[in-house]
Amino acid sequence: MKVSILTRLREETAPYHIQTEQNPYAAAITDGTITLSQYKNYLEKFYGFVRPVEARLAQHAEWKVYNFDYETTQKTGLLEKDLLSLGLSMQEIGELSECPDLPEQKIFTQAAGVMYVLEGSILGGQMVIRMLNRALGVQPDINGHYFNSYGDKVRDRWKAFQQLLVETAADSTTREDQIIEAAKETFRKLDQWFKP
Repeated sequence: MKVSILTRLREETAPYHIQTEQNPYAAAITDGTITLSQYKNYLEKFYGFVRPVEARLAQHAEWKVYNFDYETTQKTGLLEKDLLSLGLSMQEIGELSECPDLPEQKIFTQAAGVMYVLEGSILGGQMVIRMLNRALGVQPDINGHYFNSYGDKVRDRWKAFQQLLVETAADSTTREDQIIEAAKETFRKLDQWFKP
């Protein structure tokens, strides 16, 4: 029996996912030692990766072909809200460093693989927000917009994205491989970007 693209993605990217979650910021959130300064730096790092990646993702016309509401997935604005609430000005946000080594997304299957990592990172957002609230008093509607991107609709949004992945793979091993390789590359590059 053929393994689904969703199972392949989960299993084949698992080691990369685990590695990425071991960055110093995520570790500090998990063990409750994160400081407000570290949280701000973490969001700045996310911003430096998410902003240029989303700009490239938006260029793919296939989102509309697959009837997928890409606009509602964009998180750059949420990161800006959080950073503003933490004391940065829009000018300072605009001057933040951007990741110089972004994942390839020339074709839509690669874009879908990149998006898998970005959307997947929000799945655990509810738990992250709770830990940040305990450690720092972070509030979802004040300075925790990013990790609470979809609020109570996170599961619905994830299901919609999973459907897009299934349709994009279209029972093609080649297309599946392209999605998976792009997801792995995204995890690797995100992990490198988070290193001090």
